[in-house]
Amino acid sequence: MKPSKMETATIRLSCAEKYNKHPVMHVGSPLGHHGWGRRMFKSNLKGQVRQTLLPKWRPLLPLFEAVVNAFQAIQESPRRASHHVVVEIERDHTDLLRDDRPQISGFKITDTGVGFNAENFDSFNTSYSDYKLDRGGKGLGRIMWLKAFSRVEIDSVFVTPDSDGAWRRAFTFNEGYTPGRATANPVAATSTGTSVRLVGFKEPYRSECPDTAEQIAHRLIEHILLLFLQKDCPMVDIHDLGERLSVNEVFERDFKALASSHTFSLNDVEFKLHGFRIMAPRVSKHRLVYAANCRGVVSDNLKAFIPNLSGRLNDSEGNSFVYLAVVQSPYLDLRVNNARTDFDINHEEDAEVDQPSLLGEEISRSEIREACVKHVQQDLADTIQEINAAKEARIIAYVEEEAPQYKILMRYLSEFVSQIPPAATKADIEASLHRELFQREVKMKQEGSRIIKEADKIENYEEYQKRISDFMNKYNELGVSALAQYVGHRKIILDFLDRAISRDQGNGKYPLEKAVHHLVFPMRTTSEDIPYYQQNLWLIDERLTYHSFISSDVPFSQMGAFDCNSADRPDMFIFDRKIAFAEGEQPISSIVVVEFKRPQRNDYKANDNPLSQSFDMIENVRAGKFLDQKGRPISVASDQIPAYCYVICDITPSLQKVLLDMDGAEITPDRQGYYGYHRRRRVYYEVIDYNKLLRDAQKRNRIFFEKLNILGNR
Repeated sequence: MKPSKMETATIRLSCAEKYNKHPVMHVGSPLGHHGWGRRMFKSNLKGQVRQTLLPKWRPLLPLFEAVVNAFQAIQESPRRASHHVVVEIERDHTDLLRDDRPQISGFKITDTGVGFNAENFDSFNTSYSDYKLDRGGKGLGRIMWLKAFSRVEIDSVFVTPDSDGAWRRAFTFNEGYTPGRATANPVAATSTGTSVRLVGFKEPYRSECPDTAEQIAHRLIEHILLLFLQKDCPMVDIHDLGERLSVNEVFERDFKALASSHTFSLNDVEFKLHGFRIMAPRVSKHRLVYAANCRGVVSDNLKAFIPNLSGRLNDSEGNSFVYLAVVQSPYLDLRVNNARTDFDINHEEDAEVDQPSLLGEEISRSEIREACVKHVQQDLADTIQEINAAKEARIIAYVEEEAPQYKILMRYLSEFVSQIPPAATKADIEASLHRELFQREVKMKQEGSRIIKEADKIENYEEYQKRISDFMNKYNELGVSALAQYVGHRKIILDFLDRAISRDQGNGKYPLEKAVHHLVFPMRTTSEDIPYYQQNLWLIDERLTYHSFISSDVPFSQMGAFDCNSADRPDMFIFDRKIAFAEGEQPISSIVVVEFKRPQRNDYKANDNPLSQSFDMIENVRAGKFLDQKGRPISVASDQIPAYCYVICDITPSLQKVLLDMDGAEITPDRQGYYGYHRRRRVYYEVIDYNKLLRDAQKRNRIFFEKLNILGNR
């Protein structure tokens, strides 16, 4: 009697198992069973697993591959009834040390698809199979299972077109797997489907895996989000600790309800962008996902390109959300790597490199991102506008109250406010404004140089006049900003001076004179060591700012500006500090000596006259041999050099007695100082009380402080 179709298939399969040969797929075999004979190409499964890349931050990728396989098996099913995919989370119940839920040890994925029929089983046993190439299949999904799990238990029911009834194939897939073990046997079943159990979660993937069904559902949706948008998407459930979670309901609730779609082209290649507002509370980062074949591959944190997306956003109804964008294109489908962990396309660092491509004209990832970011900003235009309005109010208040040097930027605020994070601190705002001002200064200098270079090429004088006029208007604005910054600096220095001459509330003592000295000019340095912005000679006299050389608390013998053997410098315990410098067109056109005395000192005597000490200093300077910048002596009548002397101190009763005997000493109208000209010494001198020093400097700068609204309480 002639055997039935099922009996024939069973005999063939049992013969293959009996001889235990390395099987080769027979084309047209109804069960996908294996024959024996000449060996074909041999594949090292263990080596494949070792060489397969799976980053530890992608621990769920093997699970996602199994779910995608389930989707594809359902798509191949001829029956139109509703289909289901169930993901069961398996946990290590022996982990008694955990206080909450046990750690995840594996997953079981069950579907109602066509099962491991001949074509699917043949593809499973073929390295780098191209059976699902048109659907983005790389033939590596099952290899990735063994990268993260110790073994995979597969149980599948399928039917064949040339046999009656159903067949069941159950086997274990591990590094020692051979196709001959995957026998198929008749089974009494009315429906097809497959269960794939991923067993033995390996480290480091196990520790990196999300812990809850809700988190896994969100990760799954993000990975195959575009499949959930399809009309024939099957029902997907996650079972965990006796509870059921519908992934489709999570998608409808957190993703689909607020979806948007955009289409754009780059180099005649079409791209499609979907935008979603995710309401889930645990999600915090706004991301742009690059997808291939409806599966997420890599993502960018949108915060790096849209600073306004640094935290969760609120819509017009007050709902908090995070924005997720997914971009797909045939271009990305062709360039995804085998492991689906990245794309073989140019990044920012090599976007300028001219590299030939076998897949057509290159489009860099930065170009794709730039186009996507524009559409994301369109989707969030209303929300971003509200964020920017709040930031503008904070920035304007900061500039008006604390940083008037940036007022010039306020008219351009709308141009760069989006680059400042919503939760920016004062330090962040200061840094952003400083950077913006610097960038504008650089552009203006470049523009000025370009106008000057092109001036001889411009035939129309009116055109040139207009260009130079526009340029000067903008440049003057930047000059005003720089002046505002300098005036703000003066206000701070005056506040420091006020504190430097005030009595300590703790011990009732006054600071030493070196506090004021250091504020005016850093001690034991010269003008060759100290940059201009660290000098505050304007506190004494604005004219002193224009000098050729200055030394502060340095012995004459160590000054390089002239030759003098004197090591005269008062001992630090005497609290005498000297500053000597020359000013004018020539280094020796005038000499100025400034001497600081301790605040509230009241023990001056005739032989301890601070003016006499300063006069002696001037005599030492006049007796020296001045040198030019090359170190050559300058022959001049140095005893005729005009000299000025400033003594900065508190005019106490003992000092007043000493000054009564000084040649030509006159008291100032405010009775806060003395001035005069010593005829024999040929020195003009001033004695300035600390209160007068502070008050006069405040008066000279008051108009600037008022204009910049930084007057404060004074």
